[in-house]
Amino acid sequence: MTMGAIARRITRVITAVVCVAVSVGVSVATLHVPTREGGGERFNPARYRSDVIADTVINHTTGVDKTQGTGTAGSPYDNKGYFPEAGYTPSDFHAPCSIWTYRDAESVWNCQVSGLQDLDTSSPHVRDVLSDYFVKLLDYGVAGFRVDAVKHMPPEDVLAIKKLVAKKSGRSMNDIWWTQEVIGDNAEAAEIQPRNYLKTGQVNEFQYAYRLKSLFSNSLAGGSLSIKDIPQNITDSGKASVFVTNWDTERNNMTLTYKDGDAYRLANAFMLAYPYGTPNVFSGYEFHDTDSGASGATATSVPDIDCSKDSGWSCTERWPDVHGMVGWHNVAGDAPLSDWQDDGDNMIAFGRGGRAFIAINNSVRTRTVTYHTALPAGEYCDVYASADCSGSVHVRFDGDATLTVPAGSAVAFHIAATPYTVRQ
Repeated sequence: MTMGAIARRITRVITAVVCVAVSVGVSVATLHVPTREGGGERFNPARYRSDVIADTVINHTTGVDKTQGTGTAGSPYDNKGYFPEAGYTPSDFHAPCSIWTYRDAESVWNCQVSGLQDLDTSSPHVRDVLSDYFVKLLDYGVAGFRVDAVKHMPPEDVLAIKKLVAKKSGRSMNDIWWTQEVIGDNAEAAEIQPRNYLKTGQVNEFQYAYRLKSLFSNSLAGGSLSIKDIPQNITDSGKASVFVTNWDTERNNMTLTYKDGDAYRLANAFMLAYPYGTPNVFSGYEFHDTDSGASGATATSVPDIDCSKDSGWSCTERWPDVHGMVGWHNVAGDAPLSDWQDDGDNMIAFGRGGRAFIAINNSVRTRTVTYHTALPAGEYCDVYASADCSGSVHVRFDGDATLTVPAGSAVAFHIAATPYTVRQ
């Protein structure tokens, strides 16, 4: 496939996604296209749309172990730094060296991560090439970017590139959604910590995902850290991009994955309900070992996603509980956390003002509990259970609701999902 053909295909995909309004309000690092069914809220095409967030790799290119080759679009390259289609020559790369320690920022910024040729992002020419790349993607119709391996570039370089993107595209920097992969580790150099990159945009908060795994694998409200306090001592909410898992952490057993079943579903529900950060719902394919690729993939192609049963694709965003919680998240909006209630162990419940309420049962037995909510009296749909309102919740005039929550499940409802609205 030529570069032109790839560009045309990207444009068609983005156009197809963006032109179909859907009930979704969370930014994602992958193509995320939930269907209309299951959102629970009365459908409003003017309010909801799906966005494409491009995953961009700008710190490095190919590995030095490959002497020369040709990319899938027909562009040649070698391990000396010649990339004629991109306009790169050896002078655009740092001198070859291996990262010898993560306690030295210069080594992390200027040497090769995993043997990949390291671009000199302080170079005006490199910044010009990279900013043109971002602008081209914006012109295709993407809504923003997830930038890979950001801690391997000095913060001032990343900021300078984004400023160029804003200038060339005629946009404000604040209008370009930009989240950055910066894996925080207190044992590493202070200069490469996530806090140094907040001037450019959001950062992926890996500690949030690690904590979710620990909490849902043990006790939600017990232990040294209650799930209510999960944002403690990590990135401020407005600058945090959060996830339950991603394509790297699911392979190294650091986070929950689809293989964890109910715990994974509940963690996604909690992430979409709790008012912290920008939620990212990960959807990928099933894997059997660290290097497993998608079913049917080759060295140069990946088949179209197939969400049918036993296809090998997890298609998380289409799960009724996840999709229902996306609608819940949208309705909750900026309403504050309210009415927190827990049993000191694995049963928690909370609301978002008078807009939405959820009860999560991470225990091994069904629980029936009466909770106080701030929602108006009436009948509501359990959007975690189904899209058709077959599960319902009654809120009494005093705001109380008696909920029967199955083991490893949740009950979630909001003011826009009632038996009446679902019938419309």
